[in-house]
Amino acid sequence: MEFRNLKSFVHVAESGSFSKTAEQLGYAQSTITAQIDSLEKELGVSLFIRHGKRFSLSSEGCQLLAYAYQILKLEAEANAYFQGDAAPVGSLKVGMLESISASKHADVLSHFLSHYPDVKLEVVVATTLQLLSMLEKGTLDLIVTLDIPIRNPKFKCMLSKPVPIQFFADNHSPYAHHAAISLSDLARARFLLTEKGCNYRQVFEEILAEHALCINDSLEIGYTQIIIDCVREGLGISLLPSFNLTNALENGEIALVNVKNCSIELSLQILVLQNQWLSPAKKAFINAFTLSLS
Repeated sequence: MEFRNLKSFVHVAESGSFSKTAEQLGYAQSTITAQIDSLEKELGVSLFIRHGKRFSLSSEGCQLLAYAYQILKLEAEANAYFQGDAAPVGSLKVGMLESISASKHADVLSHFLSHYPDVKLEVVVATTLQLLSMLEKGTLDLIVTLDIPIRNPKFKCMLSKPVPIQFFADNHSPYAHHAAISLSDLARARFLLTEKGCNYRQVFEEILAEHALCINDSLEIGYTQIIIDCVREGLGISLLPSFNLTNALENGEIALVNVKNCSIELSLQILVLQNQWLSPAKKAFINAFTLSLS
């Protein structure tokens, strides 16, 4: 089984396209087709199920993909061992939450690209559960989450930092500039919220439920900047991670809302698969992100 054929198979399986794979790897599309045909003949199975011009992985293809990730991982480890501390190269697939990608932490991406131009960086934005699933399947190399601390033997935590979740309103809101308001008063406000299932929204709703309270939400959207803009215009109040509010607070566009008996803190974590080899690219990204927090 040739490594180049296996690598082409992984690219096709991930991209869902023979033409995209050919473009990414610098081959003619006919070469990619021949490599996949060679694999299928060698293994005696059909790796893809054709649906006209579209296709999907067969059950045998799914099984080979799992093996391929392990084989290529071992190949990379062997190369790195004999090459020593080589400069980061290759590809790096990173997953993160929308709230992180919309914050100052996204500056790490441009910093990383400028310092490591030989690394092809791919960033996927999704929910924590989606990111964990992709990390476990091997379709992501590492993920950056903001949630209750994740302690799972399948994953190794490379960084953990507490992040406060803050309530905020426009500067003219009756909820702003108070020493502290009660949860019952807060529950009467009109809220602009992230989508249901969002980690900090869920924690907040659980706190309200403990006090037999619920909230009145008039907007539900998964984009933090839109929420901040709507709050600034006086359309309601909301809660977001502190790092999303830095610029708006410094510019005097919004004000924090202090709430009695309602302190929410989540953990910013970088996770990788347990016992997975840390490539130079992974180490460089983790180091860059860690330095950005100092």
